[in-house]
Amino acid sequence: MAWILAALSGGSLALPTAGLATEWDFTPRVTVGAEVTDNVRLSPRGQEDADLIGHARPGFTLRRDGARNDTRVDYQLNHRRHLSESSEDRSTHMLRARNQTEVIEDTFFVDVTASRREQATSLLDPVGIGGSTPRRNIEETSYYSVSPNLQNEFGTFARQDIRYTYDERHYHRSNRASSTGNRAEYTLDSGPTFDRVFWQLAGFYDRLKYEDGPEGEFSEISATLGYHIGRTLRVFGVVGEEFNDYETLRDENDGSFWEVGVGWTPTPVTSVEARYGERFFGTTRALSATHRSRRASYGISYSEGITSTRDRREFQAVHLSEWAAGVSERAALEGMSPQEWLDQTPPEQWFDAVPGAVVSQEALIEGFYLTRSVRANWRYDTGRSVFGLTGYQTRREAEFDTGAGLFEDNHRRTGVIALWELTLGPRTTTELSSGLSRTEFLGSDREDDFFYFRASLNRQFAPDLRGSLAYRYQQRDSNSRVNEYRENSILALITKEF
Repeated sequence: MAWILAALSGGSLALPTAGLATEWDFTPRVTVGAEVTDNVRLSPRGQEDADLIGHARPGFTLRRDGARNDTRVDYQLNHRRHLSESSEDRSTHMLRARNQTEVIEDTFFVDVTASRREQATSLLDPVGIGGSTPRRNIEETSYYSVSPNLQNEFGTFARQDIRYTYDERHYHRSNRASSTGNRAEYTLDSGPTFDRVFWQLAGFYDRLKYEDGPEGEFSEISATLGYHIGRTLRVFGVVGEEFNDYETLRDENDGSFWEVGVGWTPTPVTSVEARYGERFFGTTRALSATHRSRRASYGISYSEGITSTRDRREFQAVHLSEWAAGVSERAALEGMSPQEWLDQTPPEQWFDAVPGAVVSQEALIEGFYLTRSVRANWRYDTGRSVFGLTGYQTRREAEFDTGAGLFEDNHRRTGVIALWELTLGPRTTTELSSGLSRTEFLGSDREDDFFYFRASLNRQFAPDLRGSLAYRYQQRDSNSRVNEYRENSILALITKEF
């Protein structure tokens, strides 16, 4: 924590009190509460144990918004104390920190990020929502990154962008291997000199290394040429070469590629882009479409590519991290970007407000995968009520045989999430959310169906005091009966800021 704060504050923690008062916004807080559950370990039917759980969540938010330096650090300690099942007691950390510094005006920037969160160790064991995953299937992940970025313009001819990113991912109380990433990116985009014609030259090099595990190198050079047909339609083509080196069962893992696409923007609130091409693993397709009206918004997307369990940067649309996916889904339901949702939602509510993805449901196996993902979302805002609906399907296929069995390697998840937020008064809101998903473990006959329902009442008692009361139900059905469970829970929380 000291290293993170030092890095984010410009290298020194010895900040004068006056500086903190005038430049920094430090908000400590504490959340306390109690939870009653009828199945504390998410055990199979007939083996359930009820319990009373005490929650203590001290934390803080540290912010500074400057002309050339923006910093935000959100930290929370999540402590659970069980009345009956003391073996389930645990303390975990939640951290999200970022700093954006403009070192040279409009030219050189440095981004620093850090995070820590809970995640499930395995999909095969019980995975719950709202922090209910049993301790035996919980691990923590820390992530750090530093990314200098150089931007400059060559008059009106072109704009250049050069970025390097170093990152590390560490797992705590886990057998999973830590990993590091090094990525260098270069783009040269056409400037205002070009009217209807637009072009880009681009390249990147990406090296991923798992400690005592697989290593992958991915690099690419490409050229894009496009043409604006009128004000609303554009067409473009991309050609390039990939140079990859990673463990795979394929005969070829790199080579030439091409792609053609069309973009249509008939109005400022409607945008459609479709792509089609060929890469070493076969045909590639991508689609993105959004539309907004006065009360409603719609969106649909499809993407595919080679990724890994540590989330390769160029394939963020897949979001193998289920917590990140949950944030994205919730943000889409509320008509925000993931960044906006995290900025506007109190940190102590992040996990509770993303009930379908409280912890990551990644596989324990580290490796590389061909992943295809499709998502569609709808949001409708009446002023007093907000309705949201999201459907998704993600299919992941391992690029090589890990020897650990197909359960963890290959799977397909299909699901739907629904949300209704109702404003009951100036300081009172209620929320109903529900989700249904099916996970198929390809190459086996294992299939899990998961359903959850959550209802909450939220009250702002004072500017610095808020509380919530929530009911949760979750159920997993499986063709392996030992992996089935049901749970009911009631959770009351109150948060005080200082």
